[in-house]
Amino acid sequence: MASTITVRDMNQEIVRSCMKGLGPVSKSSLARKTGLSFPTVSKTVDLLCESGEVEVAGTEGSSGGRCAALYRLNPMYALYLLLAVENDSVHWKLKDLEGNSLTSGSTEGDGEVLTVLEKKVESIRQLYPSMKGIVIGAAGMVSGGKILLSGGECQLVGIDLQAYFSNRFGLPVRVINDMNAVAAGRWSSDGQKDNCCVCVYLGKNGMGAGIVINGNVWQGASDFAGELSFLPDMPGKLRPQDKDFAPSRMLDAYRKIIQIYASILNPQRIILYRNPFLEGVLEELYQECEKIIPEHSMPLLVISDDYEKDYEKGLMVIAGSL
Repeated sequence: MASTITVRDMNQEIVRSCMKGLGPVSKSSLARKTGLSFPTVSKTVDLLCESGEVEVAGTEGSSGGRCAALYRLNPMYALYLLLAVENDSVHWKLKDLEGNSLTSGSTEGDGEVLTVLEKKVESIRQLYPSMKGIVIGAAGMVSGGKILLSGGECQLVGIDLQAYFSNRFGLPVRVINDMNAVAAGRWSSDGQKDNCCVCVYLGKNGMGAGIVINGNVWQGASDFAGELSFLPDMPGKLRPQDKDFAPSRMLDAYRKIIQIYASILNPQRIILYRNPFLEGVLEELYQECEKIIPEHSMPLLVISDDYEKDYEKGLMVIAGSL
């Protein structure tokens, strides 16, 4: 038999999940939506109010009787710090449960990156003690909370950031590859309509990809999925700073990558985040890819300007799972 605490926690999760995305809602409406009895919903909402997770948000209009109280999730109950790290560059945003930014900023080349991160987390936590978790997106191969590989000169390679910050601040921490976060954000923003979606981005550290399959970010057996610079004939050609990088060959590089993903994963959609090498070439990309890929298997190619938006959205999606 389940314990009382387990049943209570389950009921709280049911009510909490139902309230996400809703405006102010009454207890009776929650009972109808969740299928729980009114007394159970009433007690559960009262407990969530006591903890500060739910707050009173006015009353319903009256039709002659007593006005029912309306409730909503308290957006300030849990705050999440989102950090994006690329080489010695750090960007941060503190968000509430509704995705509103409370503070943000960035720093670049300002000393030891780990020290910069630690001081920033410490200062924000002092100002916002309701901070409940930290998500760190990193440009490079990330596995087990560590940055194992980076196309640039990242000072954090080999450091278990997840354990370090979790032990230092006593908070849940998640460290994730930047493109995996981007893919999670894109899939969420697109209304979760694709069974398989691939996101491809060319940045300072080179080109990488993030993959979503059936709603899950696919990182591979050792978190190596999406490391495009290791593909045959690609080393040194997908990072603008490398001597073998040639702008004139980028269209061919994109063609090969699209064909590889189309033949192995058969995605519905491939998102190509905009850069100068993609300007005016979408039709040519289709034509070149369709020489190899059957028409009915050709993925939809989308050139997007939403890299930063998708990245931030993905970090927040991950924060919500902490």
